[in-house]
Amino acid sequence: MKYISATHDMSSLTAEYIAEDGTRYLRSGGTLSWRFFNPGNIRPSKTSPCDPLKIGVGKTKNGRFMIFPDYQTGWNALKILLVVTYKDFTVGQIAAVYSPESDGNDPERYTRFIINKSGVGADEYIKDLDDSSLEKLMEAIKQIEGYYHKKETRKETLVPATTITITDGHKPLADEKVKVVIDQCTYEWKTNRYGQIPAIAHIPGRKQINLIAADPWGKESVIYTAIAGTESKNILLLKQFQTYTAKTGTHKEGEKAAAFYTVKKGDTLGKIARAIKTTVKRLADLNGIENANRITVGQKLKIPDGISKPLVKPSGAESTQPVETGSSDKGYPQANIGNSAEQAPWMKIVIREGKQWHGTGEKEIADNYHALLNQAGTLANTAWCASFANYCLKESGYPYSKKYTRASQFPAYDTVNFVEIKRPVYGALMVFRTYVTSNNKFTGNGHVTFVYGISSSGDIIGIGGNQGGTAFGGGTIKASQYSTTSPVARFKMTVNKVKGVAVYQKFYKFYVPATYKDYADSDEDLITVEVDKVNKEVLEIGKVSTQKDEGGGL
Repeated sequence: MKYISATHDMSSLTAEYIAEDGTRYLRSGGTLSWRFFNPGNIRPSKTSPCDPLKIGVGKTKNGRFMIFPDYQTGWNALKILLVVTYKDFTVGQIAAVYSPESDGNDPERYTRFIINKSGVGADEYIKDLDDSSLEKLMEAIKQIEGYYHKKETRKETLVPATTITITDGHKPLADEKVKVVIDQCTYEWKTNRYGQIPAIAHIPGRKQINLIAADPWGKESVIYTAIAGTESKNILLLKQFQTYTAKTGTHKEGEKAAAFYTVKKGDTLGKIARAIKTTVKRLADLNGIENANRITVGQKLKIPDGISKPLVKPSGAESTQPVETGSSDKGYPQANIGNSAEQAPWMKIVIREGKQWHGTGEKEIADNYHALLNQAGTLANTAWCASFANYCLKESGYPYSKKYTRASQFPAYDTVNFVEIKRPVYGALMVFRTYVTSNNKFTGNGHVTFVYGISSSGDIIGIGGNQGGTAFGGGTIKASQYSTTSPVARFKMTVNKVKGVAVYQKFYKFYVPATYKDYADSDEDLITVEVDKVNKEVLEIGKVSTQKDEGGGL
């Protein structure tokens, strides 16, 4: 189980860890070194090499300390701190800085203890220690920092939870008022900007969970019900004109028609659905259409209640011949879309940022997308394609990956907030993976970009950060052309501490935010574009030297 965030309650001496599926893990008692998975009692600092490893900061009577997701991460953080920050210190010099007298410590006692316990000489430099000696020194630090103290007071508790997100199939719905009834207790909550209500913990004794919402006339009804069991649940509730749908239950009123639309020459059911911001399935169901690929010019279609008619454009003579719809309309998407849907809103942010920096190299881009998401690193020394993507999602009000913010594979790893789609649509996340040339093994690295369009040859045109390579100052925000079948880049990199390993990068899968899935399923096909024109006319990049399959960041 992976924990993505953590907090600390000083009064109860309890650290609360939150997993991806909403499960709560409580560590109480013991020492803060044990509660925080922090054997070195490392304090937070944005300049610390350990900062990216933490999932929270705990306040204690002795100040603030990093909280790590598990013991191994905390142990690795201590090792990184020593070999990076203290590499030029001798063992005898460490305590004066690591455990200063100004914090109420005794540096001399600290030094004597770690030397005696580890057997490492006081005049030996950290950078000169072999792995065995370094591990012995770390164990000595762990002991003096109190990791093993107060064992008898330690307590661990795993608490399942239900996490509920409300969406219209296109975007998360913020400020939705709901009543949550847990057994006999009622709570009135509103969804946050990501469409989520507070997680409902399955504490002992709790049984029934009911979620109640009111329609525009004030009539309340149960929109979701469940039993608080032993497993955590992530529920996505789809709201469509006061209809809520979940995989575990449905509450739905009959569909009503508010108006009629006459089919014109050139219309398809898909085109009409997009014009009125709904789906093919909804129109077909409302009008009793069995074959969504055939409609007739002059046919009267019912328009769902709450939706305006599409704008009528002048056309030539009309015929009564059946009209075939496009291939993108086939397959009947399963859920309806809201009447205020906007296609991939985060792409406005992507294009805005691209225009702002218009091809500027990463060393000159003032916006540090890592720092804007509270992550360590600079654009010049840390691959930033994922941080850029998550920044754009966050800025547009969509959930982003807090756990895997800087990982190019975040859409694949963060299964709560992102889902795979088979057909690329505008704004989808296109994920690449890097493989070792000699054995085709995945290195754990890759690239991520946003789908913008398709080339005449069938390649995807993606706009993303850390693209363009040396021709653009090491990487910039631009459009690049990517194959979905062949390697998009070949280069050498360090793999498992081995330098100069030959690797190649190749397309993996397409993803969208989970709250956008239903819109993506019914979205139109990609438009055909030329990559250099996108850079010049859309992103206003003066220098255009894009090459096919130029690859991306790690």
